[in-house]
Amino acid sequence: MNEKRELQVKAAIAGALGDENCLISFYCARKSQSIYVILGRHMCQYLAIRISNHRAFSGFQKVPTFFLRSQEQLTAELSEFLKTATWRTFDYQDFFVLSLVKFGHHHGTTFQIDDSYATFSEETQAMIFYQLIRLGRRQRVMMNALPAELNQALAKLYASDLIGSFSNQQSLLVYLSEGGRRLLDLHAGQYMPQFMQDYQQVDWHNLNLPAVALLADRDQDQS
Repeated sequence: MNEKRELQVKAAIAGALGDENCLISFYCARKSQSIYVILGRHMCQYLAIRISNHRAFSGFQKVPTFFLRSQEQLTAELSEFLKTATWRTFDYQDFFVLSLVKFGHHHGTTFQIDDSYATFSEETQAMIFYQLIRLGRRQRVMMNALPAELNQALAKLYASDLIGSFSNQQSLLVYLSEGGRRLLDLHAGQYMPQFMQDYQQVDWHNLNLPAVALLADRDQDQS
């Protein structure tokens, strides 16, 4: 990433932010000219944006993309965008599912996006996630389907760039993005006590969302 370009983008974002907004995460991709940004404001609200010279790898990622032609141009476009942007609420369900992704390796668990018959890469169907569990000394792998609510929660996190995917031996594995890590840390004080209770009850061979996480999602849908 060109240093001048990175500084221009950060200065443009700073110029567009109002007093009620803040910069939570700023990540420069190593293999492209893309910068991924998470903005925050009161009441646990966040907004993901992307500055790049090309479109997103997947249409399932619903993050607005902006192009840098000049610092002034980008500041003006971001300022106008923020006037009507739809902010997301980071709720307990988001915290719980991101934590499953983060701590899953302690339990032999990773998550994979189904791309059989190019359903993901060609965007012919909705996103489907699987849980991969490594068993025993021979590292036998078991693949579990996930319940609909957990699958939808992962798809939501992917759409807002809190998780991403990378190719590994012809599989698309899920990872926790920089923005996801920052939001987990930022809201640990709010959600960690409840998560500690639920974490003790997690069945890593039969993953489900706890009742509190399901309730948090319903409350957000009704708000």
